[in-house]
Amino acid sequence: MNIAIHDEISQLESIIIHEPGNEMNRMHPVHLEGFRESDEGQLQPNPDYLLFDDIVYLPRLRAEHAEIVEVLRATCGHHNVHRVGDLLRRTLHDPVARAAAVDRILFDEAHDRGSSWTNRQLDYLRQTDPDDLLRTLFRGTTADGTSMFQHPLPNLMFARDLGAVVGSHVLLTYARHPARKREMTLARTLFIQLGLPIIDIGDDVENPALEGGDILFAGPNQVLIGVGERTAYESAAAAAARLNEAGIAKTHLVFLRVHRSTMHLDTAFTFVSHDACLVYAPQLLTPGAAQIVTIEKGKEYKRTGTLLDVMDEEGIHLNPISCGGADPVSQAREQWSDGANAFALAPGRILLYARNEQTLRTLNAQGFQIVSPQEFCRNAALFLQPGRRLVIAIEGYELSRGRGGPRCLTLPLRRVNP
Repeated sequence: MNIAIHDEISQLESIIIHEPGNEMNRMHPVHLEGFRESDEGQLQPNPDYLLFDDIVYLPRLRAEHAEIVEVLRATCGHHNVHRVGDLLRRTLHDPVARAAAVDRILFDEAHDRGSSWTNRQLDYLRQTDPDDLLRTLFRGTTADGTSMFQHPLPNLMFARDLGAVVGSHVLLTYARHPARKREMTLARTLFIQLGLPIIDIGDDVENPALEGGDILFAGPNQVLIGVGERTAYESAAAAAARLNEAGIAKTHLVFLRVHRSTMHLDTAFTFVSHDACLVYAPQLLTPGAAQIVTIEKGKEYKRTGTLLDVMDEEGIHLNPISCGGADPVSQAREQWSDGANAFALAPGRILLYARNEQTLRTLNAQGFQIVSPQEFCRNAALFLQPGRRLVIAIEGYELSRGRGGPRCLTLPLRRVNP
């Protein structure tokens, strides 16, 4: 498998996605609350929290996700859109990779949740058919409904957080919340089994927290890493050092306000073309709202101004397009429903949720044509010609309940070199 990512917007050639399945139907209302009341009446973190805002309706969710998959296939070909399940199934056929993954998962579940298993259950996890094992790992139960793990993996559909392709390497990621540790373990096993060049901070930081939604290319040999709810400073700094060894000249740490709505940098900032970006204005266009620290050759220095000011100083000139338009209420509402989380198929050709109407109007006023997924797929060769600017508007009503947009749902492996 060839990988090569050097920016956020060049023509897409290969990608990983996960089509949501029955793991979604294993979610329970207890999984939706970040906090729960103790017997003494005190609020405390809910160990069963799975990071979703609501129970999803799976048939509609799958239909919305299928629209994205068809757009991706029309862009880079059916055989270049890789499904997480297919890749992992092949990985789990290797006894060494399988044993390493299962042992790590069992350790984490016992450590984080106090889980335990009977000898019969352990034999099942270590000996059952890889297809059955994969379904069990995704759903948390065996085919007959026997519980093996305390929760399913609904967040697996947000493939962006499973890793980050930077240049010709995969930067391994580490979940901050226990809800996502199992899927991160599976992803690390997959990338290692594929024999891809790896960058790993696992031995550099105690309790690493580094997620793919916080990692973006700023320009040639420059990377942005968001520091906030999901990615810790120590992990971002360790990643910067490792990236420098791999040829990345500068890493800019963007310190975000710790808030559910801006859990990752890409929920507030994404590239849409060579000279334009989508931004959540209150977070990234307001001076002082987000501190920027640049790490270069092992040295850190604070920057003044907004992220776009820093990018301008680095020779990366971007026209900011405000998520939600000019109205502060629309900005907050549409950022909440992933209006700033665009995914570029090619320069100026992006995927976004149709529900963010003010954002679409603002993009349209900037020269972006709004088209449906069906219209794009019928005319993909035409729409992908250089110079066009368009938004493929996916419905996204169910997909957004998980707090993630099109960029969150996609893990690019290769783009045309700029």
